Amino acid sequence: MFLRYALLIGLVANALQGSAEHLPGGTISTRCLGGNFHEVTLKLFRSCSGAGMIPQDLHFGNDCGVFFDEVGLEPISVEEVSPLCAEDLPNSTCNGGTLVGFELYTYRTTVYLSPCDNWVIAWYICCRNESINVEGSPGLYIETRLNNSGGTCNAAPEFLDNTIPLVCIGQPVSYDASATETDGNTLRYRFIDARFGTPAPFPVLYSGAFSGDQPFTGMTLDSLTGQINFLPTLVGIIVTAVEVKEYNSEGDLLGTVMRDFPFVVSACENAVPSVNSGTFTEASGTASIVGERALQVCSEGPLCASLAFADADLDQTLVLTSNVATILPGATLELSGTNPVSAELCWNSTGVAFGTYQFSITATDDACPVQGFQQFTYTVSVEDVPSPGESSDLVICENGEPVNLFDVLGGDPDLNGTWSDPDSQGSDGSYIPGTSLPGIWSYTVQGSGDCFATSVVNITELPNTAPECIGLGLDGTTLHGLRIQQDGANPNLLWINSPRSLDVVFEARSMDGRLVGTGRASLLAGIAARFELSQRSSGMYVLSLRETISGRKTSTRFVVP
Repeated sequence: MFLRYALLIGLVANALQGSAEHLPGGTISTRCLGGNFHEVTLKLFRSCSGAGMIPQDLHFGNDCGVFFDEVGLEPISVEEVSPLCAEDLPNSTCNGGTLVGFELYTYRTTVYLSPCDNWVIAWYICCRNESINVEGSPGLYIETRLNNSGGTCNAAPEFLDNTIPLVCIGQPVSYDASATETDGNTLRYRFIDARFGTPAPFPVLYSGAFSGDQPFTGMTLDSLTGQINFLPTLVGIIVTAVEVKEYNSEGDLLGTVMRDFPFVVSACENAVPSVNSGTFTEASGTASIVGERALQVCSEGPLCASLAFADADLDQTLVLTSNVATILPGATLELSGTNPVSAELCWNSTGVAFGTYQFSITATDDACPVQGFQQFTYTVSVEDVPSPGESSDLVICENGEPVNLFDVLGGDPDLNGTWSDPDSQGSDGSYIPGTSLPGIWSYTVQGSGDCFATSVVNITELPNTAPECIGLGLDGTTLHGLRIQQDGANPNLLWINSPRSLDVVFEARSMDGRLVGTGRASLLAGIAARFELSQRSSGMYVLSLRETISGRKTSTRFVVP
């Protein structure tokens, strides 16, 4: 079986042979350094069964009439990216063997680009390898475009994957063709025509029903995530070109980056990891599952989510690699098992800017010589949650004034929340002592999606006989103009005058809450009524009067020497 598989991979290697011009693909990215200087990076893949690399040229032009070339660029790095297991890497064509091998060449230069709304940076070469979906072997052309008018300084997206994907006929493919960018901008993906340079770019001629929009039958590209899925049914090379557009928060197009690359399809004895793997199975904390590989997260606390990965070859070991720790700082991915593999993603979203974050996980088996893989793209949508303020405690007297509970919350609460009382009934947040229900009052603010946040006011109500409550509301004049005067000769005696006839109940308490006198009287308009303490001692007292019909109250302090 191993010999048969090795022979098939050798055939793939032969199909990629050719002169130095037969290169499998590449991409160009840029990074603004300030002052309209830009670092330009060219990445090219080379099939190691072909001829050696030669110095490369980059071509620059814009709509403002500026054109120039950077010629004779030498690579700053060369790395082998052959999709082989570790023990068979020495047998790749990059190392003098017969198994398929690839190298990634990276070229870099710094140039001054005068401000213009459309710079085009291009690279092209004469010939491609023969493929399933393109007629003949036309040239290969790649470009990136940027807008640096008005002094815009931006880093262009960079594609995540730096390999040539080798896939198996008859086995579903999940491939991450996404890019990352560092400025918080929005990326959108689409298939485009592969092109060749004359030097002006022209679309290649596709075979049969294939096209730039449909490089292979049933191949799809998620415009939001860059995820490619399809079922390869023919052995050979499938030319694929993906473009990513970058938009700022105002919706302005900052530039485009393209990647031209092949899917290399071979006949495999190995079963690659299941394309149905890697879906979220459960979530906790501030996260909820909103898609097979999508989470909605509220920006307020810790969360965890579980995933599972499997391979039909149960004797093989799966290895998971991910960029999640880079995309979600502080995130952890705990793994258990070898096949299947369970993964537990945990993170704390507190303080994270709301928006959509995207990461990938690659599941690779340990087949030899060529490892099977699937790449999965995940999105984490962090939803904005306004602040409900800080929870607090409120101790209030039964005879106290009404309170707006919003004023009791700490911090800077959002104004658009809703209140509920201890019985979970809606409220306007007004607490009326002696009438409202003490306990836990909740203030909830609704964020985007299903996200919300709550703070509480824990209310304790004291009786009006509590020492700290006795002296509340003393003004002596609030009940129908009553006038309460202490007798000059007998300080235990109070005279009460009313401008109208009233029936009132008297109650006197010492400042420590002891009841020292009670009574009831029918006051006649203009005739003074008397009230005398039943317990005589020196100190401060509070006399409270309540009208029996309306329930209105008034109180006053007086001192017995």
